[in-house]
Amino acid sequence: MSDSRLKSYALTAGGAALAAAGMASADIQTSSGSTAIPVSDSSSLTLFTVGGVEVQASNEAAGSWTIGGTASASINVDFGSLTKVNSGATIGAGFTGASMVYNRITFSAGAVTSSSSKGLPTGSNHLIGLSLGLGGTIHYAWIDYSLSMFEGEYTFTVNRWAYNDVANEGIIAGQNLAAGSTAVPGLGGLAALAIGAAGVRSRRQRTVA
Repeated sequence: MSDSRLKSYALTAGGAALAAAGMASADIQTSSGSTAIPVSDSSSLTLFTVGGVEVQASNEAAGSWTIGGTASASINVDFGSLTKVNSGATIGAGFTGASMVYNRITFSAGAVTSSSSKGLPTGSNHLIGLSLGLGGTIHYAWIDYSLSMFEGEYTFTVNRWAYNDVANEGIIAGQNLAAGSTAVPGLGGLAALAIGAAGVRSRRQRTVA
């Protein structure tokens, strides 16, 4: 089989496999890397926007560890809901939560006086599921983050995120797959199968000759 015919076979087989798996209709958008959320007393950082809804993260600190103040890390949306989820969970129809998840700590003279967490615990690689929008047009997404506290200040990092830009179609938490889809072999795997088939055919032809 010539290179051109092999390439044609691989592309055709790949397209058929994707369509059969139902992935052609879904378009999962993902982050290009991690994002450190800077400490700020008043501003939020927009992570992404889908369906006209902004998803924002903030890392606020007021005062100092030795004098007293409040530090608060949060993820929030104007329209929709979000909550902590487990890896592999389906985020789709019926998903509910709050409009904001946060972790807040109040301290005075170097001692913690109070703290509260609403769905945004400290630690590494936690997942937040999001349902974005109102009415009949909803987009689903997830965020992977890490959060730690040291001397009255949070270190808040959004490691990665993904959303399905097809309205009302779910997504799998922590994975770049649409809900209900299955993984399919890439073009490299399909090309390898085609090369193997070509080799078997060539050997058969030599045997017959």
